[in-house]
Amino acid sequence: MKNSYIYEVIKISWPIIIGQIGLVLTGFFDSIMVAKLGHEELAAAGISNSIFFLLSIFPMGVTMAFASITGILQGKNKTSSYTILASNSLVVTLLLSFIVSSILYFTTQCFDLFGQPPEVNTIATPYLNLLNWSLMPLLIFFFAKNICDGFSYTKGGMIVTLSALGVNVFLNWVLIYGQFGFSAYGVAGAGYATIISRIYMAVFMLIILFKSSSIPIHTLSFIRSFRTNHRINFYKKIIQLGLPTGLQYFFEVAAFAGAAVMAGWLGAKELAAHQLAITIASFTYMFAGGIAAGGSICVAKANGKKNKKDIKNYGKASWQIGIIIMLFFAGVFLLLSEPLARLFSDQSDIIKMGSQLLIWAAIFQLSDGIQAISVALLRGIEDVKKPSAFIFISYWIIAIPVGYFLSNLAGFSLWWTGINGIWVGLSIGLTLSALGLSYRFYYLLRKT
Repeated sequence: MKNSYIYEVIKISWPIIIGQIGLVLTGFFDSIMVAKLGHEELAAAGISNSIFFLLSIFPMGVTMAFASITGILQGKNKTSSYTILASNSLVVTLLLSFIVSSILYFTTQCFDLFGQPPEVNTIATPYLNLLNWSLMPLLIFFFAKNICDGFSYTKGGMIVTLSALGVNVFLNWVLIYGQFGFSAYGVAGAGYATIISRIYMAVFMLIILFKSSSIPIHTLSFIRSFRTNHRINFYKKIIQLGLPTGLQYFFEVAAFAGAAVMAGWLGAKELAAHQLAITIASFTYMFAGGIAAGGSICVAKANGKKNKKDIKNYGKASWQIGIIIMLFFAGVFLLLSEPLARLFSDQSDIIKMGSQLLIWAAIFQLSDGIQAISVALLRGIEDVKKPSAFIFISYWIIAIPVGYFLSNLAGFSLWWTGINGIWVGLSIGLTLSALGLSYRFYYLLRKT
């Protein structure tokens, strides 16, 4: 019986994992292809992407709640509400896109405030402007994907993401280096490729949402829902569940973006080393993130049915899978830290710093996986406010201040100072987050 819970989580999660790997591989190939231009270009692309996701992760996190709400509605068998939820979700998505895009625009106007090296600023500012144009299609993709995921149809997002990866890599090759008669746009070429590939993702994910037989939402009823006054709507539920979820993702990604900024303060090479290590660590996080998403959907459906036993067993199954996967990757990082670093650079000092950071990534793999799964399980049972506060404390009251303090001890040349000190702080924050969120899930189950 227990194996059935593990099977159900894996069945829903594996397409999400592959899809998320596709998203990370997009950044992975961007970094490798941009790195051939030089370490300053790699650093500029890294800080720009960090700032972009620092701001865009909040609306992306809000869309994660669409999947949970859909799962809860399925558990309650409220089929008549699906179309209303979808139309309300799209309105919220477009509104958030406009707000965050405006913030991104003003951010590019005062990029110097981030204190990065001048040579990095010159490249990063126009690249961030290009990324801003890709925000709306990216959020529309996540809107459609998370509605589909909520119905346990996770293969659609996987197919779109993997095909978009191929589009992005090809366009990178054409536009970064200049092929088929196109000019070599350098880092800007990666920005143009990103815009086109994200428009592709949005269009085809919408087609799947409205045309797939696995999704009980039809185009005409969806369009009509905007012209009809409904007795119920889901704006309040989206705000209650989505805004704290968005803040959870924001606090975490903001911490890693802050770590990138602090790395830039130490120098362009330190920032490049940080970027290569975080790109690799982000790849393995997608496995935990996929299990988290799958477990959250399973728990949300069980929550809609008020089935406490299933909630608990799906939670256990998600943790078991996550622990095995993250321990495996911790071993890979420990054994192959230097070869992995060499994938991104041929400069010995960057390779040395990057391989050291991958050792720290190995240390926090288990904590990173458990905290990602635990916060998703809590979202499935509609507990989001206190976890948001706990995540804020773990990262911004503890992890970032500790990292800042240790990074400013660079002159002591100790293994836990300088660029390594930033990652020591992140490791502490992730561990505290994992412990607190896991306890919170079991506490609430015992209480009810």
